Amino acid sequence: MTVLDHLGFGCVALSTLASPRASRDLLEGVFELGLRHFDTAPIYGRGYSEILLSEFLRGKRDKVSVATKFGMSPSRRPRLPSGLAMRLNTLRRRLRPPARPSPVETSPPIRPPATRRRIGRAELEASFDSSCRALGTDHVDLYLLHEEVPSALEPAAVDFLQELRASNRVRQLGLAANGSRYLDLEPADLAPWNVLQYEFGPAWPAHAGLLRQFPAKTHIFHSCLRGVSPTAASGTEPGRVLAGCLAANPSGRVLFSSTNLAHVRANLRVIGG
Repeated sequence: MTVLDHLGFGCVALSTLASPRASRDLLEGVFELGLRHFDTAPIYGRGYSEILLSEFLRGKRDKVSVATKFGMSPSRRPRLPSGLAMRLNTLRRRLRPPARPSPVETSPPIRPPATRRRIGRAELEASFDSSCRALGTDHVDLYLLHEEVPSALEPAAVDFLQELRASNRVRQLGLAANGSRYLDLEPADLAPWNVLQYEFGPAWPAHAGLLRQFPAKTHIFHSCLRGVSPTAASGTEPGRVLAGCLAANPSGRVLFSSTNLAHVRANLRVIGG
């Protein structure tokens, strides 16, 4: 395996590009650079991220792995064509007054409360089918419970997830929440889950011990560049941060995202990919 096998590309910002063609060109460029894991969710880009990713996946589905998510809310698919929605989004950004810089975000000092959501089988079935249709695929490589913990799932929903895995429609199951939600969990709480996905890096010191807490799980880091100065985007600092995260997680994966292919290329150059 090479360093590229331990990297993944986050598709959260695909719909912020000017057009479906621009998003496809970005994904094609990332693919040409050697990245093969793509992470999305039904809520990313108000539902357009999965749709935009599907256009890139045509003819490549057997060459890449795809992660998507469930559990944030019942699926609601967008009604506008992606091209029109992206043009309207670009226009809104041009008309919006400039935002004030926000402070660097760090891990919350207080752990989030236990979930109050209950996710049933019908909601889960609808979410999985909706994601497969949007992605144009009959299977998902990694299916992640989004911003919840396992206690949110009703028993029938857990049964459905096991059916998906037994039929190979889902290759792996995982959790994708703020890492602070995992701190009170025990290994037994995570028995059916293969993967933990959470924020990691200089801005998330509270999450550094999760690798030791759950050594049997595959860990996927994201938001590693939170707090890295935007002025360093074309330099070496983001790549050095990502390289440090890869070194901390040699058996897992590190996600990063950009809408600028030159920045992706610069990061890989520093990492050694």
